[in-house]
Amino acid sequence: VNGDVAPSTLPTISTTALLSSPVGAYPITATGASDANYTISYVNGTLSVTSATLTVTADNKTKVYGAVNPALTVTYTGLVNGDVAPSTLPTISTTALLSSPVGNYPITATGASDANYTISYVAGTLSVTSATLTITAVNKTKVYGSANPTLTYSYAGLVNGDVAPSTLPIPNTAAVTGSPFGSYTITLRSA
Repeated sequence: VNGDVAPSTLPTISTTALLSSPVGAYPITATGASDANYTISYVNGTLSVTSATLTVTADNKTKVYGAVNPALTVTYTGLVNGDVAPSTLPTISTTALLSSPVGNYPITATGASDANYTISYVAGTLSVTSATLTITAVNKTKVYGSANPTLTYSYAGLVNGDVAPSTLPIPNTAAVTGSPFGSYTITLRSA
């Protein structure tokens, strides 16, 4: 009253909440105020610690067609107080299989939980790249004046039980029935 804006001795204000306090409600107390003109009483307040925002991002990965999936990992953004992960770790999965063809497949993270965080997710991508396939023309021999033998080739690098590429190569040589003695290159071309 009388235009006073505070007691002559200001109160000490404190809370039990710390920097590391988990989500919850903590009392705010005031004590120690004094003024000869007032009888002082106190009403506690509340400090509410709300959840921090945590983003779980599935890391992008790459594998070669026919290879096993790489280890799937995540990156956390928003961890505080020295936390290195949420209390319940996420499950990380992808739709890509050992036999998945070349292409991009989603990597997803789900199921993480922690009372101190509101958790959101960002999907990643598993890129399946092409395997290396070498096609080698098989050396052949023929007698002068005879027809060319059947031209064949072999594969190195097939995976996933594949026995040939989806489009077979076409072998060719400049040698014909009447070609003179000598060596002729056997070439392979796409159909």
